[in-house]
Amino acid sequence: MADLKDLTVQSLFDIQGWVAVVTGGGTGLGLITAKALAANGAKVYVTGRRAEKLKDAETTDPASGGSIVGVQMDVTDKDSIKATVKQISEKEQHVNLLVNNAGVSSVNYGPSGPPKGSVEDISETMFNNQTFEDWDWIYKVNVASYYFTSAAFLPLLCAARDKAGYPEAGNILNISSISGITKESQNGQFSYNASKAAAISLTEQLAVDLKRPGLEVRVNTLAPGYFPSEMTPIDAEAGKEKEHFMTKWGIPFGRAGQPRDYAQAVLNFAVNQYVTGSTLVIDGAWLLAHA
Repeated sequence: MADLKDLTVQSLFDIQGWVAVVTGGGTGLGLITAKALAANGAKVYVTGRRAEKLKDAETTDPASGGSIVGVQMDVTDKDSIKATVKQISEKEQHVNLLVNNAGVSSVNYGPSGPPKGSVEDISETMFNNQTFEDWDWIYKVNVASYYFTSAAFLPLLCAARDKAGYPEAGNILNISSISGITKESQNGQFSYNASKAAAISLTEQLAVDLKRPGLEVRVNTLAPGYFPSEMTPIDAEAGKEKEHFMTKWGIPFGRAGQPRDYAQAVLNFAVNQYVTGSTLVIDGAWLLAHA
């Protein structure tokens, strides 16, 4: 039977001294992730291609001792990934958490909405709206990079076991999207939704493969809905945000997701040693839309 002190928030979510890596961590949800970890005492390496964004993200929290350090890395380049692993391994003996967060959006039908007219018109619009290169790029970033980054960091993740008193190996959190679960194209963003579904499938496969003795690395997925970011700016009229989210997005709470909503979900996956291969939907409209 656990003592009460073992069930306090401070004990349940203790990541003091952890080392974490967040790809695409210079902006948006990646930066929220990094800040949530650093605020609780973790040293977080955020990666990305834009040096200025990484520099802006860097910080140290005197209260917790946590920090955010920027490292340039191209998640679509294997040499760049390996160089980053080498750079971090020269400073750290292990990594407790890898968050594969880097992602890009895709083209859709635009403001005109789904194609109309004859079947020939619809066919032509669908055929010409995207290219094979569009699909290649989005899969390269949103799926393949998660695989290669996870593989490259595996030795550092496994090295976390028995380091600094931690009983388990490091774990991986892949960021997908509610778009990877919905059955709608969401105005024709077929390649994006398919890539996010693939990220969930990749998570499940990695969770099974990496559970083997000697590895025992947990792998989970977070599938966020509407959170403000560079990819999903709030386009509501000032003073009408609640109505906007209730009508356009079907969110009964009348708001977008907030940083604390996201941080709570990230910390839960990071520390719960009895969860792997799971996908958590964090979207205020999901239950209502699929009741």
